[in-house]
Amino acid sequence: MVKNKGFLPSGPSEIPVQRNQMKEIIYSLLPACKEPDPDTGDPFKADAIIANPPAYGHTHVAESLKIPIHIFFTMPWTPTSEFPHPLSRVKQSAGYRLSYQIVDSLIWLGIRDMINDVRKKKLKLLQVTRPYCVAYWGPKVDVVGFCFLDLASNYEPPESLLNWLKAGPKPIYIGFGSLLVQAPQKMTQIIVEALEITKQRGIINKGWGGLGDLAEEKDFVYPLDKCLHDWLYLQCASV
Repeated sequence: MVKNKGFLPSGPSEIPVQRNQMKEIIYSLLPACKEPDPDTGDPFKADAIIANPPAYGHTHVAESLKIPIHIFFTMPWTPTSEFPHPLSRVKQSAGYRLSYQIVDSLIWLGIRDMINDVRKKKLKLLQVTRPYCVAYWGPKVDVVGFCFLDLASNYEPPESLLNWLKAGPKPIYIGFGSLLVQAPQKMTQIIVEALEITKQRGIINKGWGGLGDLAEEKDFVYPLDKCLHDWLYLQCASV
């Protein structure tokens, strides 16, 4: 019921949807690096870019702004014979290294027109004929673990969430992050029933899966939209 959709369409009908998603990401990168803060209006100019590989336009923006870029991800994205590309389904070890070239080429075929449009019209750069990628494991590629931002000290949670937390014992946090849920209403119903049977309070994070739309309100369930995890997890009995 839960799957990581990724950036490779599973059928022809998904191609326009995936392209629109990629276009939104690619065209948002330059404004994110040089335009004022949308909430405060404070001026901003990036000194460096930290991005994940599926942003795809990051290297081109860094080239245009002449600033360094650090590509950071939860899964290795550099060709290796040890395991396949994270978006591929290759099971034979002989195809592991080749899977990176295949996935990069397929994605490039779907976004190259958008990349070159941005390079020409927005970044004032020459067009390119192939994707930028790190071709091998060298001194600039490393496995470093996770990084954490200590943001909880200045965070002000919604008053409704604070009141709900104070009204009973610590809850269980339930969420699937960026994973997509094929039947969000059914999954929500299963979660609510499990909480009810075990007599637990629960916070259901909507996430990308669209969970938490209750048929009727339950006092032991709090549907959550956005919240800082480093603050929230400390308020929960388990995650």
